[in-house]
Amino acid sequence: MSFWNKIKTRATHFFIWENSQVMEKKIFNSTLVIAFSFMVAMLIYNAIFGTLVLIGLVLFVIIGLGICYYLLRKRNQFKQAYYLFGAFTYPVLAINFFNNDGIDGPTFYIFLLFHLIILSISPIRGYLSWSLINGASFLLLYYIGVFHEDLIPQIYPNKGVVFLDHAITYLACLTGIGFMVATLKEFYRSEKNKVKEKTNELTRMNRSLAKTSSQKDKIITIISHDLKNPLQSIMQTLELINKGDLPPEEMKFIHEELLKITTRTYNMMENILDWSSFELKNKFTRVKEIRLQELFEDTLEILKVIAKQKSISLLIQFKKNPLVRIETDRLLLILRNLIQNAIKFTPTGGQVSLEIDSRKEWVSISIRDNGIGISQDRLTKIFEQDIKSTYGTENEKGTGMGLHLCFQNAEKLGGNIDVVSEEGSGSSFTLTFPDGLSI
Repeated sequence: MSFWNKIKTRATHFFIWENSQVMEKKIFNSTLVIAFSFMVAMLIYNAIFGTLVLIGLVLFVIIGLGICYYLLRKRNQFKQAYYLFGAFTYPVLAINFFNNDGIDGPTFYIFLLFHLIILSISPIRGYLSWSLINGASFLLLYYIGVFHEDLIPQIYPNKGVVFLDHAITYLACLTGIGFMVATLKEFYRSEKNKVKEKTNELTRMNRSLAKTSSQKDKIITIISHDLKNPLQSIMQTLELINKGDLPPEEMKFIHEELLKITTRTYNMMENILDWSSFELKNKFTRVKEIRLQELFEDTLEILKVIAKQKSISLLIQFKKNPLVRIETDRLLLILRNLIQNAIKFTPTGGQVSLEIDSRKEWVSISIRDNGIGISQDRLTKIFEQDIKSTYGTENEKGTGMGLHLCFQNAEKLGGNIDVVSEEGSGSSFTLTFPDGLSI
């Protein structure tokens, strides 16, 4: 840093109290620096044109301002500095009035300036008191100047000195008032920017909270949607066992199947909960490289049991068994929702088919059913979030969120879902997405 930059930085530090967040303290600090500099200039001026009394008075003021600055900056005692400043201001102005040609001198310019300074740093409750002190002091001195002018010595040697004294004092007061207004505007601008920054920060936080809340709602929907059907199948199996009308061989088979579906449901629940935790915490995505047949195995076994409860055939065909590098939790979520939807809207004895194929760098998963189909009016808004839930062929109740979640997660995988349906003839959902191996 150059010498002049050091001087500039040092001067700025004295003039502007960067560490203070209180407007009154900033104004008072800068006022003391300006007043101190002005008094030094007045000391030189009075040494040339003034009297010993004025020189002593200026020295007294310089010392007083120095003490105020010390109390304010070094001791952080704003009140003490403020009261000391107010206490010696009016006696000093009175002495200056009597030793600077009374009403012919420039003292009353300073009266107004110092009153503005005191009001700018004073609490509102002190405004009336300081205004009364200023008004009473002014009226008393002006009365003496008009009716007892013999008490005031004439010190101006000529009109040139009168002009110079008035000009310097008036311009100094004008500068002081301009500085105060500029400081107030700057402080207002600074505070406005801070408020704007805090408002923007709060807006960002609110958006983040809203996003988290929305994610939480979706995750609750996913958990309830994906676990409800497997648990219903387990309950139905347990009810069948509870009746006790089954032969031992069939009971053994049911126990084995029950253990399998319970284990698979538990594993699926663990995966959903783990993925939910990652989603809520906005952590990194969990990408795996895996063959689709291996990935889908447990989920499809659970879905077969769910389909069997409605006497629906779930036909699975892997035309190809592509290797993918993908967020497996999202893909499984889409698969579960689409197949469960197909089962839900297919009548007893119907058929749901799953076909997996791939071409070049793209994978397609098609789910077809011969269920009740979708009306054209409903088909146009099938993936919207606020679509009304409908009952299945066995009055199964849904949330209305399943297909919306499928659509959202397909987009996050870089893919899309196409729907073809005719009311009364069934539906076909085709998910296409990149295999992720070329990334």
